[in-house]
Amino acid sequence: MTAFRPGEADKPGIRLRIAFFNWRDIRNPKAGGAEVYNHELLKRLARRGHKVTLFTSSFEGSPGHEIIDGIEHVRYAGRLGIYPKSYFCYKKHVEGRYDVIIEGINGVPFFTQLFAREKVVPLVYQITRENWYSGLPFPLAFLGYHTEDLMLRMYRKRPAIAISESGKEDLERLGFGGIDVIYASHDVRPPEKIKKEKKRTIVYLGRLTRSKRVDHVLRAFRKIKECVKDAQLWIAGSGPEENKLKRLAERLGINESTEFFGRVSQGKKAELLSKAHLMLFPAVREGWGITVLEANACGTPVVGYKVPGLRDSISSGINGYLVEDGDMNGMAERAVELLGDEEALRAMSSNARKYSKRFNWEKSSEELSRFLESVMR
Repeated sequence: MTAFRPGEADKPGIRLRIAFFNWRDIRNPKAGGAEVYNHELLKRLARRGHKVTLFTSSFEGSPGHEIIDGIEHVRYAGRLGIYPKSYFCYKKHVEGRYDVIIEGINGVPFFTQLFAREKVVPLVYQITRENWYSGLPFPLAFLGYHTEDLMLRMYRKRPAIAISESGKEDLERLGFGGIDVIYASHDVRPPEKIKKEKKRTIVYLGRLTRSKRVDHVLRAFRKIKECVKDAQLWIAGSGPEENKLKRLAERLGINESTEFFGRVSQGKKAELLSKAHLMLFPAVREGWGITVLEANACGTPVVGYKVPGLRDSISSGINGYLVEDGDMNGMAERAVELLGDEEALRAMSSNARKYSKRFNWEKSSEELSRFLESVMR
């Protein structure tokens, strides 16, 4: 069989030829919100007549070349080699074949702006900041924390994309201009008639990593149980912290009221979010927080920390509440307050559903298409 080569599928009438570099793709077992964001926008760009190729890392069992939803995928290196091999990927697959390069930057850039002849657009999901210390051992975390700004400043003269106002403000502090905010949305499909659990139910949905601080969910839930005796907690997601969190639930004496579901399907996600009364989301920081909109679409308000990203996706008093960063007692108090006021909870649930409808992928993809075409003028 002849191997697929990027660029061979070019057709007359293509609007822009877009090369997109990102660490992971939507089929990677460790894909997160950034990959959902990329995929939902890129597949719509492909439908709009753009040629889109995603250059990304391989994972166990993955083909080197694949087309998913109209997006050409080229997996050119493993997890650790993807950044140092970006130059060789560019020379082999990209140079002279594309109009614009988008770099998905989540801590470490691909540095294509140092060698690419094409226009380069950085898409910065978030400034990593404290997340370096949440995901890496000390020497690497220290290096990342203290060099991230320097690496990003190399792109400050480029037109850039942020996914929240917080992200835009961070980039402006680094000297960026011409930043366009392209918001995320969600694709969760709640049942037509949402029916909540009889027991007051708290849910957490997301990766089980240190940066998500799921231990704060467990500690806040223990305090909630003191006031709401029949409350139960659902943890949906997987990650390296899972076993540690299960042991913590036992130590806190809440394991009988806590259920770990592991990684869930889209259907199961919608079911859990629709049945839950409230979500807790105590992340260190987020690019935006797609999970917030997913919960809101299912009529579930979110109590989260007032950190970058979440202070954009949570409009306090409308689709949930913000409490000060790290304030587990405040998170528990807000939850108890809502769970104890049926009328207020019902009203916020309704407002949350309305709020989630402000955002949609079609609108965001249209804005991205316009932005890229303006870059080429």
